[in-house]
Amino acid sequence: MARRVLGAFAVTATATLASLALATPASAHTPVSSADCVKDKAVLKVKLTQYAGGNRNTVLIKDGDKVLADEKFGQSWEKKFEADGTVAHTFTITVKASDGDRFNYEKTHKTPECVKTPPTKPSEPTKPSEPKPSTPSEAPSSSEVPPPSTTTTTDAPAPGGSAPEPPLAATGASPTWLLFSGLGLVGAGAGTLLFLRRRRSA
Repeated sequence: MARRVLGAFAVTATATLASLALATPASAHTPVSSADCVKDKAVLKVKLTQYAGGNRNTVLIKDGDKVLADEKFGQSWEKKFEADGTVAHTFTITVKASDGDRFNYEKTHKTPECVKTPPTKPSEPTKPSEPKPSTPSEAPSSSEVPPPSTTTTTDAPAPGGSAPEPPLAATGASPTWLLFSGLGLVGAGAGTLLFLRRRRSA
């Protein structure tokens, strides 16, 4: 009886160990992924270990619509990706295992803007320029002094409002000759007048 119990226990233990040995490789798939901001960069890390060999597993990694990796791998695969840190990112990871869909792996990681751009300050309105105080001009040098203007003085008008007659223009004739000529004409006129009166009275 004891032998039968020991035999059954040994068979059960052997079957259990065999099941564990067969199940361990199949259930040991270990996908690890993360995305963080590192030194102003968006960094994605993906590590796949303990997959079935044969280079029949596939991994597809995207940054939005951009494909970062589309490859086949064997038992393990590991890569790091760096992206622009001034914008937000959405990373998607799709792993398909060759030994069953239950070991597939899908993961999405999002990172914010790693570099915060400071807001631009509104431009200040320009102030109108203040007029500069006028400085007294320097005295002109002797070479720049304008010559004195020559002004003609006119004789003041005589009392009564009549302006003095301008002097006679010098014609070269002697005023004495003119005087004698005038007296001769007056005398001739007086003689003619006396002659006419006598003739009327005769």
